[in-house]
Amino acid sequence: MNGWRRGLTEAGVREPGLRESYTRQATRLARYAPAQYAALRLLLPPATAVHVVAAVSFMHTCDELLDQDGRAPVEVRAARFARYEARVRGALDSPSAPAGDLAPLWHTVRAHPRLAACVDDFFRAAPADLYFTGFAGEPDFLAYVDEYVLPGLMLIGAVLAGPEESDERLRESVRLLAVPIQRIDFLTDLAEDLRAGRVCLPRSDLRAAGVGPDELRQGRATARVRALLSRTAAKCWADLAAARPAVAGVPALYAPMIAAQLDVYAHLLQEAQAHGSRLLRAGVRPRIPAAVAILRRHRRTVPVAGSGG
Repeated sequence: MNGWRRGLTEAGVREPGLRESYTRQATRLARYAPAQYAALRLLLPPATAVHVVAAVSFMHTCDELLDQDGRAPVEVRAARFARYEARVRGALDSPSAPAGDLAPLWHTVRAHPRLAACVDDFFRAAPADLYFTGFAGEPDFLAYVDEYVLPGLMLIGAVLAGPEESDERLRESVRLLAVPIQRIDFLTDLAEDLRAGRVCLPRSDLRAAGVGPDELRQGRATARVRALLSRTAAKCWADLAAARPAVAGVPALYAPMIAAQLDVYAHLLQEAQAHGSRLLRAGVRPRIPAAVAILRRHRRTVPVAGSGG
């Protein structure tokens, strides 16, 4: 944890209680998303990693409150999220740091003022997922990315963006990353979504392949279903290729992190293709040895000023 403690100090986090709050969030993130946590610790400057932990932890808390698996009625989840939103907004508006779990977000917003607007955008966008019913076609999927996925990723983008980067350019770069990330997530989480009663592939794609929603829900590994999954994977590969230029617009200290994330998603997509129609019954996660190899490869490209961990 020496690198973590150094990162806290470099990020201006000196008060013991605040350091403990950031560390609790880091520990929780390491359990919840170990590959993501390892990437930010290995590939980002220590102080930047501290602030990204706060942004990502906030996003994960919101996701848990919205409870995408639908265990609670929509009205209950919406009310729960609204109470948390009011609490966060009150804390961020306060001139002094709050105690407890909101202290890291308050401090990080002060260190990265652009993040405040992104938090506001995310609060306005996030509840839309409560009422998600699927996509009629590709335009609806892209609208979902713009209206729901992009505000979430902008929380991280606001921390990584250089001060000279315009909001418009930042949004364009993050959107290039958001499209393949979300499409691949929908493919690899297909079984989980189907169990929750959600079909997250565009209905126009199903019609083009001659596949009905019930065919997916019943887990029927027909030739038509395999063709649908293959076409979806092809879209994912095209989106990944289109996202690669976004790395060029990222500050050099952060480029290895973004490039590694794209490579991890490429690996995940390969795993999904290897699963084929088994995706109807079980999800796919990155294989740990492959993910570690990707992170190590990109670790070698981290500029000296950004090393440490």
